[in-house]
Amino acid sequence: MNIIGIDPGKKGAIVAMVNGEIHLHQMPEDAGTIVAILSKYALPDGHVFLEKSQAMPGQGTVSMFNYGTSFGTLLGILAALKIPHTLVHPKTWCKVMHSGTASAEAKVRSLEAARRLFPSVQFVRPRCTKPDEGYIDAILIAEYGKRCLKG
Repeated sequence: MNIIGIDPGKKGAIVAMVNGEIHLHQMPEDAGTIVAILSKYALPDGHVFLEKSQAMPGQGTVSMFNYGTSFGTLLGILAALKIPHTLVHPKTWCKVMHSGTASAEAKVRSLEAARRLFPSVQFVRPRCTKPDEGYIDAILIAEYGKRCLKG
């Protein structure tokens, strides 16, 4: 079974785990590209783990609206394509995936966990030099999902 982890939002990402391979995708700006990615990896037997949308302290109203719109678009696509999916709260996947990390800051803990679990994966977007939070969160969400499905 293919496992897909999605960190929604403009700077989010879609990560697919397919037969031991990792496929990283920046969050597309258009629904058609999202449909193409999910159709490629989630049909006919994939399962998507989507980070549950929520308001963040200090986030502006326009930013929250855009994030919610992206989340709703993803839910609509998953429903239309009839792709099995699970919504997962950030605190839930972080608690599991951050186990064994030492930093006090959540973003650093996520990077530590991702590098430990996937040492050969480069978490850098094209033309960038720093690891991308969207890729990191999406791969950890996918790994969390993989562990949940194994039971």
